Parts: sequence; C-alpha cells; structure tokens
Amino acid sequence: MKNSRSIITTRPRTLKAAALAAVAAACAALAGPANVAAAGQDGEANRPAAGGETSPYATFLANYVEWVRTIEIEGQARGIALTPAQVELATRIGIEHPENVRLVYVDEIPFPSEDPQMRKIGEELGFVGPGIINNAQAFGYTIWVRNGFDLTWPLLAHELVHVQQIERNASFGAFVEKYMKQLMAHGHENMPLEVEAYEANRIHASQP
Repeated sequence: MKNSRSIITTRPRTLKAAALAAVAAACAALAGPANVAAAGQDGEANRPAAGGETSPYATFLANYVEWVRTIEIEGQARGIALTPAQVELATRIGIEHPENVRLVYVDEIPFPSEDPQMRKIGEELGFVGPGIINNAQAFGYTIWVRNGFDLTWPLLAHELVHVQQIERNASFGAFVEKYMKQLMAHGHENMPLEVEAYEANRIHASQP
C-alpha cells in the first residue's frame, strides 16, 4: 500500500472504485493494540462481533495484517541496518527508533499470492497482477526493495516517512485503516499520508 507499486513510476495504479469502497468500509475491524516498538505490527486483527458476517475484504485485510506481522519478523532477521547517514535521515524524519529499520533486498516484493483468495482480491485492489511492479514497500520497520530498483535518497526518505507513519499509529492495522479511508476520500495524489511522504521527496531531494 505504498508509493512504489506501478509499471514505470513509483506511484500505484488506480484501484477499482467498488473494491476500494468495500475495503474502506472493512478497515475499522483492523485497528488494535500492538507492540510497535518491538516490531511495528499488529499481532492479531480484531474479530467481528458475535453473529456478525465478515466480508471477503474484511477477511482479506485481517489476513493481510497478520501476514505482514510474519513479513516484519522475517525482514528484521535478514535485513540490512541503515548506514549512519541513513540513520540521521530517519531521525530527521522523526522515526523514534531508527536503529530498528532494516532494508531488505529481494527479487520481488512479497505478497501472499500462494493463497488464491488473497491473490484474487489483491488483483482487484491493484496490489498485484499483470504489469504491476512493486519497487519498494514499508511493512513496519522493514523496507523491502526490489533488486535492481534505484532507491535514491528522496525515495528512501519517502519510504522512511511511511515507516514513521506506521510507528506513530497504534498498530499496522490502524495504519491500514487510516490509509484506505484517506485513499477513498481524497485519492492517492491528495491523501494526507502520501502528501506527507511526497513532501519528503522534495525536502530530501539530494543526499547531504
């Protein structure tokens, strides 16, 4: 759900309006407490009230949040710590624990495609699918980067802003809830979370 999913740029493809609306409606079920300092992720998504029905999109998001928790753990184990200059950048951006940030270089940004239902809805939402290339994504304190993608200084600043946004929320689920509601209300270009991140591109346009 970041800025780096596209064919030729670092901005996401337009999401289908109907699917996006359904996801935005489902997001409220995701927010919950988490130990952000430890991993920046939700350990368990909130469950629907007794007797309530769960939409496929609510199920997708709950499963996605839980899957991200495992990805964060894996990334912390295999990722590369920031350099001193990158730590300074993260500190200026406002990350409370820059020492926890890891860069994870992979051939392909992970997504739970092995689950057919997750892949189906992921394709509806524009997360994955033919022609979609995800170049970089923050899942918490880990930033996953596609091998061969030039993570320039301003693009790193952008992703670090997303790390800080996740860090300052109660959980990754709470961040997803806010992100999707803003996306539905404002569109990608004007949603506050992305406006904040793109401002970092401008402020940190060149490495000092």
